[in-house]
Amino acid sequence: MARKRVGNKRERIIAAAGRFFGEKGYHNTTTAEIAEAAGVAAGTIYIYFSSKEELLVAVFEEFLGVHMERLREGVAGEQDPKAKIRKLLSLGLRLMEENPDSAKIFLSQLRQSTDMIKMVAKRSSRAYKDIIEEVLEEGVRRGVCRKINVRAVASMLFGAFQTTVLDWVADDCSYPLMDQADELSEFVLKGVECGKKPDFEAGAIE
Repeated sequence: MARKRVGNKRERIIAAAGRFFGEKGYHNTTTAEIAEAAGVAAGTIYIYFSSKEELLVAVFEEFLGVHMERLREGVAGEQDPKAKIRKLLSLGLRLMEENPDSAKIFLSQLRQSTDMIKMVAKRSSRAYKDIIEEVLEEGVRRGVCRKINVRAVASMLFGAFQTTVLDWVADDCSYPLMDQADELSEFVLKGVECGKKPDFEAGAIE
């Protein structure tokens, strides 16, 4: 039975490329198989993208846009800075678990990529760190977090998040990534929180 074709051609090409890049890797994927999976002629890809590399950039940016929007919405829905940190980490892990192909592309292929891809990866890292820094700055300002070098700690937090996802990818995504959310959150919170609870937090959710 033929697969129903949904979305416009560009969207279908990006979706097919994301699947193949995640499953086989960027270098082992051909534009011909992407075109076949997307239901378009092989030459159609080059109407929308000048090269396979540009297509990979589009896959990155498509996922990044959705990912960052959901993270910001999730964090904005929390009031307490500690709850925001938990939400940031748990939602980040959930988004990766729901999009294993994208997680594999982001974390497994980057070290073998060109300057163009590394630039996009750097931009995605910066976008995530910006959200982390905003949450940490609020935590320091409200007395939930001790006085810290926010930029340095944001990099450490992002590194812990990346390593958690990378281990999951390296193990072929064989276990629920969300099972790591509580441990990762506790690890981060114990590192940044004040020894004494601020007055405003008395009776609040830990």
